[in-house]
Amino acid sequence: MVRRQHRRHHRADPRLRWLLGAVPDSGPRPGGAGDGVNREALAIEAARFLNDHLTEAITVQDLADHLAWSPAHLTRTFTAVVGTSPIRYLAAQRFQAAKRLLVVEQLSVLDACHEVGFTSVGTFTRRFTSDVGLAPGQFRRAADRVSEIELGPVSLWQPGLRTRVRVRVDMSPDVALGPLPYQWVGTFPTPVPSGPPVTGTLRRGVDEVELPFHPAAPWLLVMVTPSSADIGDHLWPSAPLVARHPVPLTGCEGTVTLRPGAAEPWNHPVLVALAALYPRI
Repeated sequence: MVRRQHRRHHRADPRLRWLLGAVPDSGPRPGGAGDGVNREALAIEAARFLNDHLTEAITVQDLADHLAWSPAHLTRTFTAVVGTSPIRYLAAQRFQAAKRLLVVEQLSVLDACHEVGFTSVGTFTRRFTSDVGLAPGQFRRAADRVSEIELGPVSLWQPGLRTRVRVRVDMSPDVALGPLPYQWVGTFPTPVPSGPPVTGTLRRGVDEVELPFHPAAPWLLVMVTPSSADIGDHLWPSAPLVARHPVPLTGCEGTVTLRPGAAEPWNHPVLVALAALYPRI
């Protein structure tokens, strides 16, 4: 449950017309396969609007009003580009902000809940736990531990899985990561890193790993942080180096090569606190 405020209607910025495909003033367009809209531009502008109104009680209808688009088409387009729905994306950004408030600002769970736009601490705690992997209080304590140790190798397997996928992490030589960067490789049920991975590894300075394939977690994601990474880089990275396999795995790939690059500001955050789960996973 999020804070309810008086609903406002947000008009589309006229400068978006060329970018999004000349939306007419007569009302929201239903959208369709042949409407010529730049889908990524539409999703980026939607994400920007959601981040600008992070703590407000924004609905899909508010977002659709702002972009002069139908809620259904907007949701489909946003989900296809970003990997999750607009409302789940908004919640993810709130949880990412809450992580820092809990650890750096040392806010209580209740205060962090209200600061990022929730009114129900129960809802906030339940969803934070599901998406981050730890309850808010546990996350704060785990962050203290992570800041004091050097992370070692982690392997997360599922018993009985015989199919393997070899993953090669191909880093650009232009990226300065230090001698032993942290390389997280994991498989998830959805295209975005929310909740703990089903299978995964943490290695340092190793560019190739082998993962068991689970059909319930076909999405392969990689995050790389420099060898000098601090607590923020590990637990609420603002500009992580990431890569996602463009389509779900089938288990027949053999070897998959991914080249991580800097996440765009509008990308879904790396929500699961992988380093804080160590050594639990």
